[in-house]
Amino acid sequence: MKFLPRLLGLGLLSLLVMLAMSCESTKTATNEFGSPNRIRGEVIAKPESRQIVHFTDTTTEYKTPRSEMARAFIRQFNDGTVVDKIQVRKAPGIAGAPVTYYLIGMGLRGGTFRAMALPLTSGGDNTYYLRPSAERYTITSVGCPACYFSFENGRIVGTNCTESYPGSHCDLKVEPNNELFANK
Repeated sequence: MKFLPRLLGLGLLSLLVMLAMSCESTKTATNEFGSPNRIRGEVIAKPESRQIVHFTDTTTEYKTPRSEMARAFIRQFNDGTVVDKIQVRKAPGIAGAPVTYYLIGMGLRGGTFRAMALPLTSGGDNTYYLRPSAERYTITSVGCPACYFSFENGRIVGTNCTESYPGSHCDLKVEPNNELFANK
């Protein structure tokens, strides 16, 4: 008689333990360094890609400090341009088409306006990365107080001068890659 209640108790305990273990089977494992950062798309193939920004519903969180990006832009210009403004901007495009964001650094060289824009690659989950193979668009003003990039279908196609004086214009130079965060 005493054997049956013990067997029933052991069976219920085993069932309870198995249920508890099955609830934890879907939990992803983490270690002391945190969970792995899941990156999708082209960025996976390029481990040297740099995480720049993460968008939430209400905020823009820069994953690389703006001061570090400003120093990197100054090194990339490599001509005495002092970059004092960094921003990530959504390129105007067609509704329903994939969204393109650009990392933009703006500053002056000897009183002349300069800007550089680099397209960012989506890593999924509203996080954007800069690839070393991303093209680099550089504007130099000639007589313009400031220049702006002009877009078509989410791509940079030209420039605009803020005020048109005779002989004033903005020069656009496109390079096939960048060394913004290259290891030296």
